Amino acid sequence: MTPAPFIKSLGAMAAATLMTVLPVSAATWSIDQEASTLGFEAQVFGSAVPGTFGNWTAEIVFDEEALETSTVSVTINMDSADTGDGSRDRSLKGSEWFAVEEHPEATLTSTGFRKLDEGSFEMDADLTMRGTTNPITLPFTLTEATDGVVAKGSVTVNRTDYGIGQGDYVSGATVGLDVVISIDVAATPEAATDD
Repeated sequence: MTPAPFIKSLGAMAAATLMTVLPVSAATWSIDQEASTLGFEAQVFGSAVPGTFGNWTAEIVFDEEALETSTVSVTINMDSADTGDGSRDRSLKGSEWFAVEEHPEATLTSTGFRKLDEGSFEMDADLTMRGTTNPITLPFTLTEATDGVVAKGSVTVNRTDYGIGQGDYVSGATVGLDVVISIDVAATPEAATDD
């Protein structure tokens, strides 16, 4: 082999090696807050009581072809909880429940992703509420939208794992222990910028 083709071959081998070593960068996404909902649902005396958080932010870096470099970080203002009942909402934000004065924010931080099927995924994450952190697994789907994608999913957590519901409410006799947390998030890809 002459020097030129040999050097060219080495260069191709080096490029191929780098492609297998260096992770593919995932895309950054912007949330359409007006079209997105972060919700929850509890059972009160056996009846479903839905609610939403009106104030939350999310930093999303995601690509289904680069799950190893994908990350999600969500911060929720717990004072923005709204069930449509003023008296219940004031109680919900008090010391027996969310204790928003001591713990104004809840956070969710991804720790890994898995692709289950076309458009179907799971996210492992650490969920922190009322100062307590537990691991969760959130299954979600991704569907194409006009300007981006829509992610929908839900996970059920035991509220007492986070110390939510003190005193008479620990037992679950009036308010069920299981709470469903749901997402319906519309997102668009941010424009790429040159370094």
